[in-house]
Amino acid sequence: MLQSMRQSTQSTAAKVIIGLIVLSFAAFGLETLLPGGSGTSVAEVNGEEITPMALQEAITQQKRQLVSVLGDDIDPALLDDDRLQPRALQSLIQRALLLQKSTALNLVASEAQVGKSITSVEAFQLNGQFSPDAYKSVLANAGYTPERFRRAQADDIVLTQLQIAISETEFATETEIAATANLIAEERDVRYLVIPDEGLVTNEDLSDAALQNYYQQNEAAFFNPEQVVVDYILLDPVDFVVSVDESVVEGQYEAVKEEYEVAEQSRVSHILLIQEDDESDATYGQRVAETAERIARGEDFADLAAELSDDLGSASLGGELGFTDGSAFPDEMETAIAALAEPGAISGAVETDAGTHFIRLEERIAGDSVDYTSVREELRASIEAAEAERDLLIAVEELRDLAFNAPDLSGPAAAIGAEVQVSEPFSLGEGAGLFTDARVRELAFSDDVKVSGNNSEVLELSGQRFVAVRLRDVRAPQIAPYEEVENEVRRGLSAELETAALADMTARAQTLLASGESMETAANALGVEWRVELAATRLTSQLPQPVLETAFAMPQGQTDALRTVPVPGEGYALVQLARVNPGDVATLSGAEAQQLSDLRSGEQQRLSFDEFLVHQRNAADIVIR
Repeated sequence: MLQSMRQSTQSTAAKVIIGLIVLSFAAFGLETLLPGGSGTSVAEVNGEEITPMALQEAITQQKRQLVSVLGDDIDPALLDDDRLQPRALQSLIQRALLLQKSTALNLVASEAQVGKSITSVEAFQLNGQFSPDAYKSVLANAGYTPERFRRAQADDIVLTQLQIAISETEFATETEIAATANLIAEERDVRYLVIPDEGLVTNEDLSDAALQNYYQQNEAAFFNPEQVVVDYILLDPVDFVVSVDESVVEGQYEAVKEEYEVAEQSRVSHILLIQEDDESDATYGQRVAETAERIARGEDFADLAAELSDDLGSASLGGELGFTDGSAFPDEMETAIAALAEPGAISGAVETDAGTHFIRLEERIAGDSVDYTSVREELRASIEAAEAERDLLIAVEELRDLAFNAPDLSGPAAAIGAEVQVSEPFSLGEGAGLFTDARVRELAFSDDVKVSGNNSEVLELSGQRFVAVRLRDVRAPQIAPYEEVENEVRRGLSAELETAALADMTARAQTLLASGESMETAANALGVEWRVELAATRLTSQLPQPVLETAFAMPQGQTDALRTVPVPGEGYALVQLARVNPGDVATLSGAEAQQLSDLRSGEQQRLSFDEFLVHQRNAADIVIR
């Protein structure tokens, strides 16, 4: 079964699931397996370091999230490390601040809460039931140990507690609800003309003669700026990866294998009887005895817990306490749990400081550990990555020393075993491949490189890549030949003609409406469709979203005024606002009023939590390197 789970987690769907599972746990990753630690921190939050590995893992999780939402056709530019890094770092800083505040407030997550949270994760289940094999396999494929995952899950529970504690103190007053109703429940009658974009520009408008004429009149728009060609050395971690000996991998496994161990887990329920201050020992003893008797008669344990248990939190769940690994509950309880032979077994009366417990074993999951074979490749990859990083940084320092006074890049490249590559022409504003990075282009166009003819400094890029460049050739600016920019010419002319045609139709419709003609008459005169929606609101409307937003942005009282707005999939809409009826909370149904109250309260809660975060940041000692 374990092998089949491992195979299943290699699918695209499983990888997305894995990404979602570990999305918020960026601080717990493969850095724990790497020899020699995680290197220099990228930031500190009140003295607590954020490691480069944690930052890279957070960036990776953002990529997974984007791919899961946008699909495989996502624009690669959205996955650029440099674009994602600031947001990822801020998320780690925010998480650190909130965890520190949670610690200061003594917020904790019990083992029962953590166990229940983990077992509810769909990716860890088979046929609707928690599967230890699935649990270990999914975590292993994602590069996480069970212990670190449990720790991160506990942190997330604590953070949820903190957010609830801060946010749920906020509520919406009747005045605020009424003001929101005036806005949200406002009704507007909207009319609009639908202008298909395919009818605005014809093939005749885009004839060869018209395109050539547009090109000649707009030559400056098709001007190729100055370009350069450079020699460059690119140092990439993948070029420094060397296979490590099996004994090294085995040694690392021995050093960290305890991190993979999963303790035996017992899921239990209980009935707790607490002696009241005014309750005599005899009366309390009678309650305990009656409870024991009813259990012995075979009455349903969950029903008894709901009826008799003084632990109100678990009573509503049939006495459910969740999982324990032998450390979640008081020693007396853990001893009794360990003595229960099989699911369904119920203990006798167990005395703790809290009261008298009757404990039922619901489920027992045997302890286990991930064997060497299942994690060997993950360990090997992490060790090789660490050694490659070390060799890379050595090569970078050598390149910095050698390139400073060298007449070209060939000598430094030979000394460090690198290759000198030649770029395609690129400008300061645009380039391909490596030179899509604006920093590399700016480096090539710097005075030191372009004017003085020196080797550049060694520039660090995303993904721990490093580059040095040297000017090879300069190409003067020139007007691009028509053949190279024909598609751009076509797009430019089409946009110009479309704008002009749309402006003409808008002006004609405006004139008709100003003269007293109806929207229907204007539509017929222009040969287009017209539509109307009465009593549209911001929340309940069949209008296309751009039309809705435009209609509610228009000032009332100008019924002959038109606003033009593009509508994806249809073309354009010429929007007319016919009537405005202010919203009134009194006109709302009970459900609508409650929805509005919840909406307003939710916004208040969000603002409150945002203010709390700002305060925490302002009071913190944050150092970004």
